[in-house]
Amino acid sequence: MDVDDQILLLMSLYWQRKRYRLKYGRRNRDLTSSLSGQKYTLELLSGSNRQCIELMRMSGHAYVRLCQHFRQNGWRIDRKNISVEEKIEIFLIIIGHNERYVVIKRRFQHSLQTVHKYFHEVLDAMMKFAKEMIAPTTGDSNVNIPSAHNRLRRNFKGAIGALDGTLVHAIVPANQQIVFRGRGKGLK
Repeated sequence: MDVDDQILLLMSLYWQRKRYRLKYGRRNRDLTSSLSGQKYTLELLSGSNRQCIELMRMSGHAYVRLCQHFRQNGWRIDRKNISVEEKIEIFLIIIGHNERYVVIKRRFQHSLQTVHKYFHEVLDAMMKFAKEMIAPTTGDSNVNIPSAHNRLRRNFKGAIGALDGTLVHAIVPANQQIVFRGRGKGLK
């Protein structure tokens, strides 16, 4: 390809791009906040501990230790444009506040694909973390059920138990509601 052919090719590409811009307009930058995700994370960690607890549902110290644990185990590594701290913060805010990806996209100045990718990356790491950290205390998981309740032992075989204050939503058929009436704390 000689010089004239190269010039013609470049001019053709230039005019194609110009026609595209005239037809569709210039692409507007969507993420224009001055506070990037990295700066937001640093601001959050350097701020009050109460702010960390409100946003991430854990103290700043616990959050830093969690990030260090993930790094040491090789579950998450820093990337060019996003750190482990930022990935975990995105995950915790989505989980803790039921935030949508679009809101997180604006807050952290990343694309929806990036938010989605790193949310699921941290979710996978959290599953590994849960297997490492959560373990039954005894071999018999139905310790608190008296032996008189063998039916409960059969139905809940292998169940660890529920946390105090756990609310389980149940819908009782109308013909059986009388049997269960008055079983709550003072409810009639």
